[in-house]
Amino acid sequence: MKKAVLLTTVAAAALLFGGSTTLAQAKTYNQKGNALANYNVKKYKTVKNKNLFVKRYTFKTSYSNIFQTKPTSIHTTKGKKATFKSNVFLPVTYNKSADWGNPQAEALSKDGNTLYELITKNGSNRGWIVKYNLGKLRSKFGVSHSHMDALRQASYDHATKNMSSKDKQIMKYVKVGPMFNTGHGQSLAMNPKNGQLWFIGKPVAVKTNVQRVSTSSLKPITKINFKLKSTVTMGSNLTFDKHGNAYFFTYSNGGWAPKGAVKIYKGKIGSKSVKFHLVMQGLRNRPGTKPQSMAYNAKRNRLYFVSDSSISSIPASKLGKLKASQVEGSNFSGKREFEGIQFAKNGASYLLVNKGAELMQATNNKF
Repeated sequence: MKKAVLLTTVAAAALLFGGSTTLAQAKTYNQKGNALANYNVKKYKTVKNKNLFVKRYTFKTSYSNIFQTKPTSIHTTKGKKATFKSNVFLPVTYNKSADWGNPQAEALSKDGNTLYELITKNGSNRGWIVKYNLGKLRSKFGVSHSHMDALRQASYDHATKNMSSKDKQIMKYVKVGPMFNTGHGQSLAMNPKNGQLWFIGKPVAVKTNVQRVSTSSLKPITKINFKLKSTVTMGSNLTFDKHGNAYFFTYSNGGWAPKGAVKIYKGKIGSKSVKFHLVMQGLRNRPGTKPQSMAYNAKRNRLYFVSDSSISSIPASKLGKLKASQVEGSNFSGKREFEGIQFAKNGASYLLVNKGAELMQATNNKF
């Protein structure tokens, strides 16, 4: 791989980004050559996992009153058993009605106490990140048990300029980042090895980029421009394992790989450059119509492929040599929009769903 080229001046970056105030200070690297290693398509194969495909459907809401005080739940209808129950009802309104109503991704700290939620502006490729101190919100204000409406109420009162002293205390544990170009926004992921936050700035594109986001300022601080190869587009999802390896997946459009197969890519995202390779074995059957997210569970050392009401997972140690029996899959009730799943180091799993936005937790740590 050829060495990446750094644009060192703020002026150059401002020119490159059309004078964007948010990204003008981000260090920008232009990687030369292909970031994707060569492969022989004739050697590609798939494992015939159980078909738990869920077709696209009309999303349903989970509430009759947005200020819910009692949890709802969804459960498996097919496949590996699991039940997810409301854990945190996330804000929907902050400055104006439903302006936080379009969450796209989540990233969770190892201990499960800090949540980064990426929200996009409706009909836009721009958005922002909200950082929640879940540990404090749970222990001080009972947002996961005794006062489940408190967080949504506080953010709503912020919009109506009618905040109580309790509202103000709650919102001290919610940090709102600046707006920036997020792309679709569903790829926000934390590298557990170094604590870095990354997202794909131009998903489903040949000329693409990944961007690192500061966990304090919540805005991009590094951007790497690259292309995988001229015939391969970047996926729209991203995750990292405990060793710092990066992954994304796409669905095959046919040709040398079966149509609808899950293609898995593995690589590294460094400080100035990226590299990936295609794992030469994919999944014959995808979980659903739209790839919503990818995740990694360190406790079980498994990779997860998320679609709406359908999640598949595989052991990371068996990449490229999977057996059908090692692929797990689950279909869920509820017809919610699945935005992502994250895992704390103890195996606790947290599913981000929409309509309205909430974090749901599995009732056991074995999913």
